[in-house]
Order: sequence, then C-alpha cells, then structure tokens
Amino acid sequence: MTKKKSSLNSKKGSQWRRWDLHIHTPGTKLADSYGNEENVWDEYIDCLEKSLVQAFGITDYFSADGYFSLLEKYKKKYPETDKVFFPNIEFRLVEAISPENSNPNIHVIFDNDTEVCSKDSINRFLLTLKTSANKETGARISCAELRTQSQYKAATVSFEELREALEETFGETRPYLIAFPAKNDGIRSTDSRAPRKVLISDKIDKGSHLFFGDSKSRGWFLQPDRYKDGKSRPKPVVSASDAHSFDDLERLGGDVSGYEPTWIKADLTFRGLEQICFEPEARVHIGSEPEVEIRKSNQATKFLKELEIDQKEGYDGVNGYWFKKVNIQLNPELVVIIGNKGNGKSALVDIIGLLSNSRQENNFSFLINKKDNKKFRQRGYSENFTAKLKWQSGSTISKQLDEDIDESQPEAVRYLPQNYFEQLTNEIEIQQFRREIENVVFSHVEETDRMGKATFKDLQEFKTQQSKQETSLLKTKLRELNIGIVDLEEQSDPLFRKRLEGELRAREDELSSLEEAKPAEISKPDEESEEQKELTERIEQLELRRKKLASEERKFIDELTQKKDLLQKLKALLQNVSSLETHIQRQRSELKIICDELGLDIEKIITSKINTKPIEDQIIMVEAKIQKLESDSNLDFVKDAQPEFFETLPDLKSGITHLVEEINELKDKLGTPQRKYQSYLEKLAVWNAQKDEILGGADDPKSGTTRYLRGKITYIDRELSEEISQARERRKKIVKDIFESKKQILNFYSELKHSVESKLDSVKTDEFAVEIKASFVTDNSFADDFLKLINKKKRGYFHGTNEPQNLLRDLVAGVDWNDFESVYAFFDRVIQEMSLYNEEPVLIRDQVMDSKKFYDFMFSLEYVTAKYELQLGGKNLNELSPGEKGLLLLVFYLQLDKETIPLIIDQPEDNLDNESIFRVLSQCIRKAKRSRQVVLVTHNPNLAVGADAEQIICVKLEKAENYKFSYETGAIENPSINQKIVDILEGSQPAFLKRRLKYQIS
Repeated sequence: MTKKKSSLNSKKGSQWRRWDLHIHTPGTKLADSYGNEENVWDEYIDCLEKSLVQAFGITDYFSADGYFSLLEKYKKKYPETDKVFFPNIEFRLVEAISPENSNPNIHVIFDNDTEVCSKDSINRFLLTLKTSANKETGARISCAELRTQSQYKAATVSFEELREALEETFGETRPYLIAFPAKNDGIRSTDSRAPRKVLISDKIDKGSHLFFGDSKSRGWFLQPDRYKDGKSRPKPVVSASDAHSFDDLERLGGDVSGYEPTWIKADLTFRGLEQICFEPEARVHIGSEPEVEIRKSNQATKFLKELEIDQKEGYDGVNGYWFKKVNIQLNPELVVIIGNKGNGKSALVDIIGLLSNSRQENNFSFLINKKDNKKFRQRGYSENFTAKLKWQSGSTISKQLDEDIDESQPEAVRYLPQNYFEQLTNEIEIQQFRREIENVVFSHVEETDRMGKATFKDLQEFKTQQSKQETSLLKTKLRELNIGIVDLEEQSDPLFRKRLEGELRAREDELSSLEEAKPAEISKPDEESEEQKELTERIEQLELRRKKLASEERKFIDELTQKKDLLQKLKALLQNVSSLETHIQRQRSELKIICDELGLDIEKIITSKINTKPIEDQIIMVEAKIQKLESDSNLDFVKDAQPEFFETLPDLKSGITHLVEEINELKDKLGTPQRKYQSYLEKLAVWNAQKDEILGGADDPKSGTTRYLRGKITYIDRELSEEISQARERRKKIVKDIFESKKQILNFYSELKHSVESKLDSVKTDEFAVEIKASFVTDNSFADDFLKLINKKKRGYFHGTNEPQNLLRDLVAGVDWNDFESVYAFFDRVIQEMSLYNEEPVLIRDQVMDSKKFYDFMFSLEYVTAKYELQLGGKNLNELSPGEKGLLLLVFYLQLDKETIPLIIDQPEDNLDNESIFRVLSQCIRKAKRSRQVVLVTHNPNLAVGADAEQIICVKLEKAENYKFSYETGAIENPSINQKIVDILEGSQPAFLKRRLKYQIS
C-alpha cells in the first residue's frame, strides 16, 4: 500500500478502532462462497472500504495468497485508503482436544511491515512447515506444496512443529502472533475427562498469544489460574467475522447476532496489535462502542481535544523563540507529558489551566505571577503569545498568556499544580489537605442525601446541627433532672435525717412551751346591759364575717396564683408551638430543593397544620381574669356585704380593712368585763394560729411543721430510695437519647465510610491500606475537665494522694464509647467507686466542687465527639510523611473523585517511591481514565507505562537555541515515542520487566 508507516502511528496516541482479524477473500482455499463473477474482487474491496472496520486480518488456509492478491488489487482501486491489512494464515492442527476428536484450526497473524516480515520470509516459513503424513502414502509435504482442494482439506500440522518453523524462519524478531479459537473446537471445548487432552489444551493455551471468541469468552482467558498445573497469563480474546461470502460480509457492520464487533485501542500497526497481549483487558473491547467513545459523544464538553500555542504576529523573538505553531491533539483517556527537567512540561498544563479557568492560578509554576517571581509572566514574554483550547464539543477558548483566569466562569478542569501538591503534602496542620479529601468524599454522598447542600462542610453542618439541636433540648431536661437528683441524694444523707429529727424535736419543744403559755380562760360575762349585749353580738357577727372574708381572700390569692401559673404555661406552649412551626417551615424549604430535583411534590409528602388560636384565646381569657382579680374597683363598702359581693382581691382587702376598723370601734364601746373577754378571745385566736403553725395543716402541711417533718422522715425511710432509683433510670433514658442523637452524626460519617470503602479496597496492598475510622472519641481535655470538678483535697476515690489521673485512666480503660451500655457502665463504676472510701460509705457531694455541675458534665456526653479519621497503614493524617500524604491524595482524586471534568496533575511523584508508583498509583490511574480524561506530567516512566498511557507527549525546551520549544506525540507502541521513553528509563524491577516486554527488549 502507499500508506506511509508514520501515518499509521497516530499523534493522538492509541485510539479505539474496529478490527477484524479473521476474514477470507474470494478464492480462499476452502469454503469459498464469493462466486466466480468477473467483478467479484471489486465488489469485495468496495465492501471492505465502506465498512467501519479499520484493520483486517486477511485469511487463507495454509497460504497467504489471498492476502497478497488483495494488496495488489486494493492498491490499484484505493491507493489512498485508510484501511490496514495483516496476513493471517489458518492451519489445522493434528492435535485433537474436544470429545469429538475434531481437528481445531489455528491462526498465525504476521506483521504487515515488509521490512520485518516479507513475502519471501512467509513463503520460507510455509516451505519449512511440514504437514502430517498422508494416510495412504505416508508422505509429508510442506504447506507451500499443497495444491489441490482435497490436499488442503486433509492437511494438518503439529502445534510444536508450527512453533519450530516460526522460530527457525524468523528467529528472535518474532513478527507474528498465534491465535487459537476459544470455542467450537478450541480451548473451551477441551475434554476435561481426558488428562492427555487437558495437557495438550494447556500447552496450546501457553503457546498462543490471543484467542478468537466472543465477549462471553473474555473472562476465562483473563483468569490467572486456567491451567491445571499452575498459573496462567491473562490473554486477549477478539471476535471476528470469519467471512467466506458476501452474505458473511454483513457481519462487518457489527449487527449480526453471534458476531460482535471488536475494538482495539492501538496504533494501526503490528506493534499496536501486540499491545493487546500486554494489556489484554484494557486494550480490547468486544461489543458496541467502548465507554469512552460513548462519553465523548454524551459528555463532549468534558474532553479536551486540541491545544494550540503560537507567537503573536510581529513578535521578533527577542526574548526567546518559545512556542510557535504548537498544535497538540489530545487523547480522550490518559495523556502523559514527559521530558527532562526544565523542558516545558509544566508550561503545557499551566496553559491548559489558564484556558480552563482553574482556581489554582496562584500555584502555577510556568505562568506564575507574583511580585517577587514572575518567570514567563514578566514584561516582554507572555503578552507575545496566544493559546487556544478546543473541546470535543467544538467550543473553543483563546487567551493571551499574560491574561488571568475568568473567575465568573466555572472551572473546566481539575488541576493539581506541582506547587499546590507540595503545599498540601507539606502542610503541618493538614486542614487544607483534609478539605481536599472531604471534597472527594462528598462526591460519593448520594444526591438525595446531600439535603440540597453543595459542599461537604455545608452538609456536615446541616447534619450535625439537627443532632445538636436535639441534644441541646435533651441536655436541658438532663440539667433539670439533675437538680432533682441532687436534692434527693442530699435527702438520703443520714445527716439530713438527723437534722430533720432535730428540727422535729425543736418544734415539739415549741409546742410544749406553747401549751404552757396557753391564755388563761376567761368566761363570758353573765350579766350585760342591753346595750353591751347588742355590742357584743354585733362584734361577734362582724368577726364571723371577717373570717369569711379572710377565707375568701385566701381563695382569691390561690386562684390568682393558679391563673398566673397557667398564663406562664400557655405563653411557653405558644412559644414552643410557634418555634415548631418555624422549624417545620425551614425543614420543608430545605427538603423542597431535593423533592424538586426528584420530581416530587413536597406538599404531598409533608402536610402540617398548626393552629395557635385556641392557645391565644385562652391566654386572652386568663389575662382578663387576672386583670379583673387584681383591679381596684374603689367600691363603696356596703354594710353587711357578703363575700360574693366582692369580685377583686383589692376590693376584698378593702372590705376586710373596713370590717376590722368597725370591729375596733365597737370594742372601744365595751365595758371592762366585755373588753377582757374579747382580749382573751383575740389571744386565744393568736395562740391557736401559732399552734397550727407548729403542727401544720392535715392535708398539706407547710415546711418546718411537725406534720411535715414527721412525713418527711417517713418518706425518707420508706420511699426515698425508690424515688432516687426511678430518677436515675429517667436520667439514664435521657442520656441514652443524647447518645442516640449524637449517633446521628456518627451515622453520617459511617455512611461516608461505607460509600468509599469498596473503592479503596480495590487498591489495597500490604503496604498501602487506607481505612476510614468513624467512631466516638473523648476530647483531649476530658481528663482535665473531669478532674477540675473533683475536690482532690477531700477524702475519697480521687484524693490527691491517690494519683487521680491514673485512677481515671483505669476507669476509662476498656470503655467502648460506641456502645451505650459500656459508656453507662463507666458512669456506674465512677459513682460506685466514689461512694466508698476505705470500705466506708462517703457522699459524692463531699468529693466534688458542685454536685450538679459534676453530674451535668459527666452525663451530658459533651466530651464525646463523633469523629471520622482517614488512616494509611494505621497512621492518622497528621502522622503521615509528605510522600504518604501525596500518594493518599492522588489515590482519592483518581479512585474516588466522581467529578468527570479532565483531571490534570503536574509531577506528583517527587516524594513517592517507585514501588508505590507502580503498584498503587498506576492502578488508580488506570481506573480513573475509564471515567474522565487524565493529563499527567511526569518524569517517571513507571506512571506512563504502568498506567498504559494512551498518548505520550515528549517535550523539549532548548535554551541554547533561544528557548525553542519542540514536541513529539504518539502512543507507547510508536517506535519513536517508545525509544524516547527508554532513553529516560528508570524505575522498579516489575515496571522495568513490563516495559521490557512492551519495548521488545531481549
């Protein structure tokens, strides 16, 4: 063909193209069904030219005649064709491996480069390879000597002799690949009951380079344990049309059942084809379009297509030649930029970052623009150059290299410049490093779980805020309950009971003394004048009314107290209900965002109806009643007014005052005997009141009365212990609710942990094991805060001489802060230990500064924090070296980042060892390029080769030639690119071995 070798090596590197490595031509030695029409070859060639297949394996039996005939005819008809053809010779093996003992076919696909594998060398091979002995004559002839169709049908060759003939003819150059069928009479049909056939099958498998099969066969040949006697190498499977007729050529369209299209990612060269033997899974796709081709169509705005850099017209090169007519087409998968130090690698990615509005402008190295360091941005340089970035969608953006990014536009790429990478990995406080990790982790939170939040921090605050609000309410209840518990515990103090007994004795002594001081009885005078008698009766009537009014006054006071208490409760209820309504509306607004995204109507999901009017009406009614009870009507006192005459407390008080004044006036008119008797009655009333004050009421005795004190002592003896137990149980329930509320935060971290663990496990090695720990931990200040509340001078468990720090450490040891029962067992043990000292009971209140503050602190769990921590090899982030942090950050971006915009990384390997690069990082890059375009700047070929880069860009900046920038691009299999990689070869032995195979270095 007239096609130049260089044109077969794409500057965009390895690309997905349709290949069909098993297709027969008209005149094929066996089963030729194309017909004998005069234009059969023209029609055949037109079919191939119109097909979507780019590379063909032209097949004939025991011969390459069909291949050479096609080349001659194709060249004449389509001299500028883009199609590529490889000779494929099909043989029949004498070895049978199937239960039917049929003879399987085997193929040898040759290099189409005539300088490596000529027509003469193929013919020599066919002359060297002998067919099996003829059953009738016993004669053996070479494959080149076969003439008749019956000879072709009967001919078989030995697998060993086939390999020997290839080695004898071609030696170490090995310009061929042996292909064997996967099914039919191939490997998958092996008679497993026949040990000899299994051994032959394994032998053929080991000696073959690839297999003809379908997508269902791939998994088997990618396994590392196919052989009965040991490990196997993964090998590629390709599908092919095996066309023998024009009807069969319809299979080239890829739509005929049973004949899936084969896509190979490689240059259209034999070296490109050989790459599938080194990358059998990544370089071959059987079926509809490969995923990256589909994404190129569906997500065209997320693929860089081409970068152009040029001098502005009129620039005379006074400050360096730099960039002129640079035009680099970019591969949609992994692009690796290599070159020696200072040769312009970072220049390319900085320019892409500038054109893509990367927010890392301050960390550019080539286009750096700082007062003390401008480099290429100094006057006379960058303003003389322009750059244009083209996207797969067709959109472009152009800028002068002295311009800044446009912050009003979104970032079109994720760029990690070398300076930024070093800054993160050398950061002492790791805050910025942690934020980068969190942003990646956030991408794994399900959209519906993000609650409309845009960042990890926003979601974290929202999730924790809900829990904090719940916890705050629970802590309020806890503090209120602790007040009661402290009071109950104080009552359980034996000293408290002794004090009550002392008070009771004192009150009983008061009562005895009062009994002795009872007023001497004075009898009512027997003889009274009519006037005195009337006065006495009137006084008694008024006194009776005064008592009734006093009783009514007590009722008014009690009612007013109740109304005011009721009003306070109603106002608190109104406030809580209003707060609830506000909270619901806020929650609805936030959830509405998610519901709108999901096409759901929030009104149908959350319906709420809060009516505060009944509360407000009752508040108005109670306030009116209070106002009425407290108002002074300035009533004129009505003689003999009954209690029901008075409607307000001030009026009632005025009535009582008026009565008392009237009584006193009448008493002044009494004679001496009557006065003495009235005085006696007053003293007796005072005495009875004092007695009642000491004894207390029968139903609700006041504090300090004998009835109260006896009741309190009885309560302590019979009920207090049970009430303390019940109160502590209520406290335990509140503490458990606090724990569960805090657990909501822990669950948030646990969900994140589960969402990324499987991804991390896929790159786990003995040396590289990433874990996310989500658990409750105590604050660093817990021990100090706890012991600050202890009065270490008082005798008790934490007495200063007892080394309280160590004692607390012993109590905490073994506590599982993620298990509530374990946590509460710690509380119980603390209380138990503090309740005894030298086997004698002691009071906790005597060992702490403030009992309530101590309980509030211990039971509130404020010192318990839900925390997640990223660990590498069991070490936390702040314990990692810069190299370990760098590797971890890269793994997260490559393995976990769900963002699909291009990822650009500038020289990440400076702090990484070659083993980490080859074993971990290269595997992550392989996975990352399946979901996004990756551009990587490196001087370490382990990354380029270990990750099987689709495109290599070799750059050079010749300072001695006035800063002339040059570049060469292509695939790893491109001989020129291949050599440039070898020239800067360095790395670990496994990487070198893999490269050696790819480079074909003996």
